[in-house]
Amino acid sequence: MSFENKTPENLVRELKDFFQKYNIEIKNGKYYLEALTHNSYANENNLSYTYQRLEFLGDAILAKEISLYLFRKYPNKNEGEITNLRSKVVRESTLAELVRKMNLAQFILLGKGEIKTKGYEKDRILADIYESMIAALYLDTGEETTRHFISDTLIDFAGSPAFLDKIRDYKTELQEFLQASDSRELEYKLIDEIMPPEGNKILYRIVAEIDGVRYGEGQGYTHKEAEQIAARNALNKLAKNTIE
Repeated sequence: MSFENKTPENLVRELKDFFQKYNIEIKNGKYYLEALTHNSYANENNLSYTYQRLEFLGDAILAKEISLYLFRKYPNKNEGEITNLRSKVVRESTLAELVRKMNLAQFILLGKGEIKTKGYEKDRILADIYESMIAALYLDTGEETTRHFISDTLIDFAGSPAFLDKIRDYKTELQEFLQASDSRELEYKLIDEIMPPEGNKILYRIVAEIDGVRYGEGQGYTHKEAEQIAARNALNKLAKNTIE
């Protein structure tokens, strides 16, 4: 993926091909050039615009569309539950993962310094780009086309089994399961810290114990991640025991 020597003309042409996959015909290429211009590129090329204004607008559009989607999809959830779901769908890490899946990062206009530090891999920049592109689409093609694009990309991604599994709160589910049975004692214990030879992140091993008995184990690069996996495995074991 090359981020150097891009020209606006080539970029607009490539974007037209990109959006054809979603049956969208872009009209005003200037919106999209602005939506893809990082401030580092603007500074190096003496441009008066960056994607930040469009990112602001796109953030508001996404909040509205995802709120409507969740409100209609989950009629029995209260406002707190819907707010929590929305925050997980539109959070930085989710949008960045989606942009990688869509291969949208290839179009970002970055300055030389930002390219050297691999700005095209940073979650913050990738999430901003998705939001700014939403705004560009809205201004160029209107609300209906933008809504369909959000549905075909973010909502489709957020509805995948892998994503739904990732955002489930297994710790809360396990706690509620135990409270509904006989309120047994639940405890998470750190049993190991592993430093992989090829990396600089510590991998934590945590177990979920119920009344002193190990029911699940999880590994993750944060305590929270490892505890969620341990809770999920504990729930699976409890469900299996219930069936048997």
